[in-house]
Amino acid sequence: MKYKLVFLVALLSLFSCAQQPKNLKTTTALPTAIEDINSSNVVDYLAAQVKPYNKQPIYAIRPLQNNCIFVILVNGRPIYREFSLEKLATPLTINDRILKSGPQTITYRLYPIGDLMVKEYGTEESISTLRKNTSMKIEVTEYKDSKISTTLSDEVIIAKHTSPIDKNTDEFIGVGLPYYENTFTFEATVPYENEGWLEGQDLSKYDHEELEEIIKKKNLDIGKLYMDKNLDSLIKLEFVKSNTYNIASYRAKEDIQEIFDNYKNKVLKDKDIQPLEGYQMEFYSEHKIVTLRYSITTPPDPRLKGKPALYYLYDEGDLIMVDFLSLYFYLPKGKPLTVENLQIL
Repeated sequence: MKYKLVFLVALLSLFSCAQQPKNLKTTTALPTAIEDINSSNVVDYLAAQVKPYNKQPIYAIRPLQNNCIFVILVNGRPIYREFSLEKLATPLTINDRILKSGPQTITYRLYPIGDLMVKEYGTEESISTLRKNTSMKIEVTEYKDSKISTTLSDEVIIAKHTSPIDKNTDEFIGVGLPYYENTFTFEATVPYENEGWLEGQDLSKYDHEELEEIIKKKNLDIGKLYMDKNLDSLIKLEFVKSNTYNIASYRAKEDIQEIFDNYKNKVLKDKDIQPLEGYQMEFYSEHKIVTLRYSITTPPDPRLKGKPALYYLYDEGDLIMVDFLSLYFYLPKGKPLTVENLQIL
């Protein structure tokens, strides 16, 4: 009996020790400061901030252009660019540009198609102004609850817009122009509220050259972190900012994990950062957002049309691939203009 008792006590002790890691894991506190976030806890940290709601509406747009290339912005932030003759086949969700309930703005910028017809159909004419049959049609759709369904049969069209025409000629109102812009609004109701860039400063009030130098330095610093494969630093600086998208899209933890895995693979691959040159500084959302990109109309290389200024090449065996780092920045109110104070969106 004495040996049986000793064995039982030992068995219970072993069982208790075996369970201890599980208990510790479930009671481990999430990081409360950015400095404590790293590759091992970032997914748990982000997922804990995504709350479930009784209804989780999804908003989307369906643009249809004719005889133009274009950029679409939602609430002042670019969300889609099309520089070919292709049409968007499926609706484009825009929740990550909707920060809170109320009126939302959609802006579209139309540009001439240039030599696209020459390349596609062998015509001899390059088009440098918008034509009389240029047009943009945009439908805004809503899916009442993403927990139920987001199939086409469940979408509700809540707004329609067509670029205006001249009533006297029945031609596009911007015919003959090298660029045309228009904005319309729609109402959205969402269960969340994100701060985003709303509290950013008007960057146009700063000296243009000083601002550009600081933005360039910020890009170069981030490029070096990518070159050095500094995952934990990039997580703190860049990846945690993605939670605005996670919250607005009601992402589950497994979705955030998949996104992080892809991000991690991108950071840790061998890469060759390209020189930061030939770009232009662009402002959005009433000058609260700034970025460096290549021109849509006069890029230094046609392959860089409208692309982010910071990019790198990497080897995929038989092919050399390119990855563009789309970096948008804002400066929180009350902060002086420094590289450190600029925040990534």
